Amino acid sequence: MYQNVNLSFDPAHPLQVAKQGTFERWVETAGTKRRFLVHIPRRCREAAAGIFILPPSGWTADDVLEKTNWKWLAEAEPERSKPVLFFLEPLAGEWHTDEPYGCTSGDVAYVEAVFRELSDRHWFNIHESGLYLYGCGEGATIAQMAAMWNPAIYAGVCTIDSAVSPAYAQAAAADDCLNLDGFEDTEHRCGFLKSDIPLPAWVIADRTQDKTAVQYWKYSIRSDYSTQLTQDTIAYRRLTPPEHPQNNDIAAYEVWSSTLSGCSEAAGDAMLHRIWNGFLSRHRRWMGDPGGNLRMYDDPLCNRHVEYHMEKVDGWLREWYVYVPEAVRQHPEVPVPLVFACHGYTCNGAIYMENSGWNRIADENGFVVVYPTAGYGQMCVENAYCSSDNLPLPAWNIFHKDTQPEEYPFFRYLIEQTADDYPIDRSRIFVTGHSLGSLMVQMLGLAMPEYFAAIAPCSGILFSDLEQEPLSLPEVAARKDILLPVWMFGGSEEAFLVPDRPADGNRTAYTLEAWRRLNHIEPAHVQDWTVGWHTYETRWDDLIYRKDDMPLVGFTRVQDMPHATTIEMSRRIWDEFFSRFSFFMFHIICSQQIKIIIFYQISFCTVLRKIY
Repeated sequence: MYQNVNLSFDPAHPLQVAKQGTFERWVETAGTKRRFLVHIPRRCREAAAGIFILPPSGWTADDVLEKTNWKWLAEAEPERSKPVLFFLEPLAGEWHTDEPYGCTSGDVAYVEAVFRELSDRHWFNIHESGLYLYGCGEGATIAQMAAMWNPAIYAGVCTIDSAVSPAYAQAAAADDCLNLDGFEDTEHRCGFLKSDIPLPAWVIADRTQDKTAVQYWKYSIRSDYSTQLTQDTIAYRRLTPPEHPQNNDIAAYEVWSSTLSGCSEAAGDAMLHRIWNGFLSRHRRWMGDPGGNLRMYDDPLCNRHVEYHMEKVDGWLREWYVYVPEAVRQHPEVPVPLVFACHGYTCNGAIYMENSGWNRIADENGFVVVYPTAGYGQMCVENAYCSSDNLPLPAWNIFHKDTQPEEYPFFRYLIEQTADDYPIDRSRIFVTGHSLGSLMVQMLGLAMPEYFAAIAPCSGILFSDLEQEPLSLPEVAARKDILLPVWMFGGSEEAFLVPDRPADGNRTAYTLEAWRRLNHIEPAHVQDWTVGWHTYETRWDDLIYRKDDMPLVGFTRVQDMPHATTIEMSRRIWDEFFSRFSFFMFHIICSQQIKIIIFYQISFCTVLRKIY
């Protein structure tokens, strides 16, 4: 009935998702099965944005697919920004807009059930930063109610002719917010109400003025001024800096209210381009701080400082992005540092560029950043993020599968190519990354320590339950005996994956002791893991192990942070760690021994240490 395909791996298009087309899917709420349609555009990339589309009563999901231009819009978007469409539909043709707040068997529960399907990567892969709600007529009211019920999972909501009851909005506003985008605050430790979670919203009126929704979202962003955006639209915005201003863009705190005659015809079809490209797609909610971080979307290929590469390396087509600040371009005679930033499983270089904020830090400090993309593969491990039944998605080839490209030749090529193109100071090359990218970072440090001055793995350790034990790989046994400074990070709300405090027997302790051993910190075994902690700015618990005054092995636990990364974290890595290290290598020809001199700057002094 629906046109769809299952694509096999194509070497000419190695980064296309395996499933494309329209698929029928089902969810169950309170014993009732309900359907929805998913449309995955041709050449859609992994970790795409997703839009929940709720039509008026009387429309089916098939009606929206066939009678509106949503499918055409998704297909026409550039490859890097094609959204996946989720067409929801009312049960027996009618949305129940009068359902009480908290109803576990109604239409809001149905929207929630579809959201829970997003964790199933067997069919599609939606990135959590780009999930949006759109509705028209009665579907608009349900979309607004769903957003008020679970606001921290959406990056934006746009509705035409919604009519939320004041009683529903009041109940939502006063309710504890348990889902804080990436973790459940079941003890209400963070103290957020649902109305405390800001959400970019565009409330459009054709026949119905939904003042309740406008006021609700104005309060959520703490709007303190308004402006006439266009003849038909007022924009409510915020002037007061939000909490964690490094991680949030104040421009993303906006609510629009419009009166547009005739816009609800054909379920708002005439408005789709303006809704998607003019409002929804401009916003992202990144996991990080409680409730997520709102930022404006920055298309990497529209940034004149970003270079895009898709080239054959070691026989495989590989992708990477290079960010070169203007100051570096203007002074090609000045050697500058190089930072590699490695994305997590299912993501890509462009997503990590947006998420991690390394471009901003490169601008401030004058260095080049490279964001490589992993090849497509499957993770043979079962947890909340990974499954061997997942679609093939970007996954670093840690264990040398012959179905994926090798990583070490790729990174050597990137180093040489970037150094040929720009004045890279080879004594100051660093690598950082998140999740599976953090394991890639550590494997680079284990296999190629002579290339890097320091590494910073975020939300990742030497994981257990993988296909192999990372330390047992032959490249680790053949590793040059070189000191390599390491600073690891983990969130308090990702302990299921990365134990947030090292303790005898857990993998965080195992990883720290491995790096202590490799860096010749005696004794390698830690007798008491409770000793040595220091708190930085109330939220960061730092555990740093030094050798000859140099911080060689560190772990930081970030309070109230899920499996995520933040710009604030990247800035700490640069300011307090990467910026202080450099090294030079000298080959002693007579003995073929490698001697490393690491320079570590403490305040205004420089401490030199020779490592043999």
